Amino acid sequence: MTNSARYAVLFKAFFLDEFVIRRLARVVAAAPSGDVYLMLDETNASAGPSSFPRIIRYCEADVIALGFLKCGQGSLFWYNADYPLYYFQHLWPDYKNFVVIEYDAVPNINLDVMVAACTADAIDFVGQPIAKTLDSYWWTSTMLRYYPRAAVRPTLMCVALFSAAAVRHLAACRLRQGAEHNPADTKHWPIGETFVGTELAVGGFRSRDLASFGVLTRYDWWPPTHESELSDCAAEIFVHPVLTGRLYVRSLFKSGIISGVIIIVKLGAAWLSRRRRGITMALSRH
Repeated sequence: MTNSARYAVLFKAFFLDEFVIRRLARVVAAAPSGDVYLMLDETNASAGPSSFPRIIRYCEADVIALGFLKCGQGSLFWYNADYPLYYFQHLWPDYKNFVVIEYDAVPNINLDVMVAACTADAIDFVGQPIAKTLDSYWWTSTMLRYYPRAAVRPTLMCVALFSAAAVRHLAACRLRQGAEHNPADTKHWPIGETFVGTELAVGGFRSRDLASFGVLTRYDWWPPTHESELSDCAAEIFVHPVLTGRLYVRSLFKSGIISGVIIIVKLGAAWLSRRRRGITMALSRH
């Protein structure tokens, strides 16, 4: 049994390597009073052995077995990013709060402080609104079978906090909507990142923007921050996406060759600027 005064941190990954292990260690350090769980999506392959004390290995079939609809565009857990949260609460129902962190999101804030503040103010959900109009947001149309357009609230969930009541409400709603939905109608099944903020607002739950906790200027779906740049991001409460190696290179060009080249040029200019500052400081000391 869990201590109901504690909170759970769900560190979501689908593979294990030295990079993921480093990122997991950073999350553990940021949550001194939290119970951190390594949640490994093994739908496509085993993630391999790990000595981490709290591991949940799961796949799409585990969530579908609970009654959640197999529907969406792309992989199930990418499109329905909220599904693993419901699976976790099914396994560990006694936690009062849940913090969800993707493997490529880096915290520079003490999560205890964030959870305590939300508990004191009876906040049920913390996420970061997506800064796009509903006309330019890619997934607005997926919401309109179940919600009026004016209610749609796209929200990044690379990092998010939920109360237990919010998770129960969302899970019940997903099950209810899924029971009446045609699985073949993928274009009108609400995408997870927008379903969560929209449904909780409609349901009257109290929410707070992630940016209300501090600086959040390097937190988006793209472009990536290289792991080696993290020392320059200490003022940010969260950084996302943080990558290294081939994943970083592939992410650079996710939006095309031209955008990748533009980012590389900007990174090169930033590196040269830091290099010049370092040389200037060294010369000033002599």
